Amino acid sequence: DLLVVEKPSGVVKGHSVIIVAPPRCYEAPAPKKYWGITLQLYGLRGSGNWGIGDFSNLRKMTSWVGKRLGAGMVGLNPLHTLTPGLASPYSPSSRLFHNPLYLHMESIQEFRTTPAIRQWVARPSFQSKLQALRARDTVDYSQVHTVKWTVLEKLYRAFSRQHLRSHTRRAKAFHQFCQAGGELLFQFALFQTLDEVSGGKGWKTWPKKYHHPWSPAVLAFAEHHQDRIRFYQYVEWQCELQLHTLDKATTEANMPMGLYHDLAIGVHPGGADTWMFQEELAQNVSIGAPPDKFNLCGQNWGLNPMHPQKLRESGYRVFRETIRNNMRHGGLLRIDHALGLFRLFWIPKGFSGNQGVYVRYRTDELLAILAVESVRHKVVVIGEDLGTVTPTIRRRLAKGGLLSYRLLMFENPRGRGFQPPQQFPAQALMSVNTHDLPTLKGFWKGRDIVLKERIGLYPSPSSVKGDWSNRKRDRKALLRALIQERLLTAGSLDQEEHTLDLTEDLCRSIYAYVARSSCQVVAISLEDLLGEIDTPNIPGAPPGSYPVWKRKLVRAFEQWKHDRHIQDFARMFR
Repeated sequence: DLLVVEKPSGVVKGHSVIIVAPPRCYEAPAPKKYWGITLQLYGLRGSGNWGIGDFSNLRKMTSWVGKRLGAGMVGLNPLHTLTPGLASPYSPSSRLFHNPLYLHMESIQEFRTTPAIRQWVARPSFQSKLQALRARDTVDYSQVHTVKWTVLEKLYRAFSRQHLRSHTRRAKAFHQFCQAGGELLFQFALFQTLDEVSGGKGWKTWPKKYHHPWSPAVLAFAEHHQDRIRFYQYVEWQCELQLHTLDKATTEANMPMGLYHDLAIGVHPGGADTWMFQEELAQNVSIGAPPDKFNLCGQNWGLNPMHPQKLRESGYRVFRETIRNNMRHGGLLRIDHALGLFRLFWIPKGFSGNQGVYVRYRTDELLAILAVESVRHKVVVIGEDLGTVTPTIRRRLAKGGLLSYRLLMFENPRGRGFQPPQQFPAQALMSVNTHDLPTLKGFWKGRDIVLKERIGLYPSPSSVKGDWSNRKRDRKALLRALIQERLLTAGSLDQEEHTLDLTEDLCRSIYAYVARSSCQVVAISLEDLLGEIDTPNIPGAPPGSYPVWKRKLVRAFEQWKHDRHIQDFARMFR
């Protein structure tokens, strides 16, 4: 807005962003208590996918979970654009746009209207590739990208012939999408094209003449690659269309909260967002965490943070656009590492995780923007407030209307015992674990301890021994808490402690404990629901030592949707 200030010596004109915000984020309507299932979309097995869980698998599962189980939401891993060569959804190239590997090819209109493409895909050699990708226990991102990209390019060429050249209604819809996406969508598609031409290793490896989005060389490049830029806009358009279909599916399934999305804390230094917003992001530093009892050397996540001063000078453009784009679909948004709304641990380039420093942000302004977008889109916000988060920070987040993020495994301070479920805060999402922790079955059997020892994450044998001792203590504490709530009989303590097998009844009792809490949202991970033992991620695992962010579920949706154990779980939650 233009501000005009009158002074005795004359009139002073200047520009400033004014944030007029509601006092709190959006609050869900009554009954204000919901339950749902969280999952890693890439790991969802289902009929017809191309080696990775896709939006069609998710739509079918969402409809079933809402209509048959009565769940109020389905939670997802971040759907952000992946950084080439990486599998982690928490180290994205862009947080504003989507990962096209989740697209369901057969749902794209050009697939249905172009017999030649369907025939090409139906060839035995191509189907053999798809079958091999489906049969794998892990996602082969490179091969999935190859097969999907080959077909996406064919679909775009068909779209150009059938619609762009004839200026059809569908072409008009595409142009309207591009116009609504504006400069950011164009720059993202331009980045994707530049990176593709330059070898896919990030903009810092490009020739220097391409390092700034508005340099003469970049503008000349854009002029000569208009069709390829349109291709990437077309791909993002398909993501938006299929996510819109998912929104409708949650409504039809009477799922009040819909999809629960996850927002990563930062972006990869060579990715699209750091190129587009390089004036607002800090360069030559990354974010992480200081040393603690879990990571004695600290953590370096290799992600670029927002620069607090430059961010403010720009009117919080990158933050506003990121929040806005991630609230376009669904009813819940989880802010990963909500401490970042207050301060972030910055590590200079070339230094380790124990050589950083905390840098503060203007929390009041960030929370105001969050409240504006939350109320505007009617999206409930969850602040992941685990780790070194002080009571003061939790109170400030609660005052701003954010739900706390509580995990049962962290509610046993110093092994003194689990607090009764009625003492958990109402303004919170509650679950047993998260993607960085062992599954419930893995926790009970100590699978995480075995794996961490195998891949060399323990500094000494005594550390391993200490973890086994703590695990035995935690299992006993949990059993005592279940007995106190009369979810187990007193005689169960010795019986359950002497076996490392997590029975279905014990698993259900643990989640019943969580379901009795006052928390507004209760979530169960799909891994726990299906009795999986291995976790999606082991933080700090050396490359190649564990399939982080690649594991698929053991059973396909069609195999487990009639499981009576799952029906019993849903009945207990309802």
